Amino acid sequence: MNTRNKLENKLYKYTIPNLYLVIIVCFVIGYIIRYLIPSLYDYLLLIPYMIVVRHQFWRLFTWILTVPYEFGGSFLSLLFLPISLYFYYYLGRNLESYWGRFMYNLYIFGGAILTDILVVLGGIYYYYISPNATLHMNQFPQEVAMYGDSVSAGLSVTRFMLISIFLAFTVVGGDHVVYLYFLIPIKMKWLAYVDLALMAYYFLAGGLFTKIVVFSSIANYFVYAYINRSRTKPTFKDRKRQKEFIKAKQKGYKARRRHASQKNGDVINFPGGSIIPPGTGNPDGITVHKCAVCGRTEVDSPNLEFRFCSKCNGNYEYCSEHLYTHQHIE
Repeated sequence: MNTRNKLENKLYKYTIPNLYLVIIVCFVIGYIIRYLIPSLYDYLLLIPYMIVVRHQFWRLFTWILTVPYEFGGSFLSLLFLPISLYFYYYLGRNLESYWGRFMYNLYIFGGAILTDILVVLGGIYYYYISPNATLHMNQFPQEVAMYGDSVSAGLSVTRFMLISIFLAFTVVGGDHVVYLYFLIPIKMKWLAYVDLALMAYYFLAGGLFTKIVVFSSIANYFVYAYINRSRTKPTFKDRKRQKEFIKAKQKGYKARRRHASQKNGDVINFPGGSIIPPGTGNPDGITVHKCAVCGRTEVDSPNLEFRFCSKCNGNYEYCSEHLYTHQHIE
């Protein structure tokens, strides 16, 4: 049993079902607080100075209630807000469905915890250890007094979290097509490249804490991409098996053509000169299903049902007689 399965067995009972829906609900609550109770909203933001210097540690948890995007005072932004939230709801639902509740929870909470840890460490360095620590310590209260609002000092963690979710989805669904402005069809993987370019810009142009948030989001994404690399790209074994399958098909149909030619002198011709007729199934000797215990296939028993075992470590298929009686492979 690998490390992922061990963690899942121990921590699965603590996972939150439908976490993607919980995140969207938190955003909706955040918008209500932002524009109806702005004085309360100020205490929810992830502001390193308030956490490290003022010891307001609750901000490490309440930033999930902050808004990813401001309205900007325009009707279009208000119109596209529910569409945007539903889009990320769709991404989160499909990610959880594809990867499982545990891994989706691990992705979200892992990124959040990494962000909090790096922000605290960065705040300690910025306000206590750096050569200009005293200047930084005195500069923040002056800026708040000057502008009269500390909202601008809050880090846009939720915005980068949504970008991280979008990038994660493109790892497994990059070929999905969305319509930009409801008109222009474009594959999601190209939008992912745009997001990566924007993240690079934010990292290079932003301050220390912006770099920290961008780094934590990108690091979480690349860990996810590494874990799912075998699900998105064919492995060497997959390519080898595909070549063997094609070779077996060609060998089988060549033999059939020779047999037909010798028997009645007719040679089978298909469109484009192909020796494989369109719409045909597997060639002789290659089956779709095979029991890992008894070795029977759908050819041996056409009425036999086959299922994969979710508890075995690997893709092992069993017939109905051995599905519940076999010893699980770890």
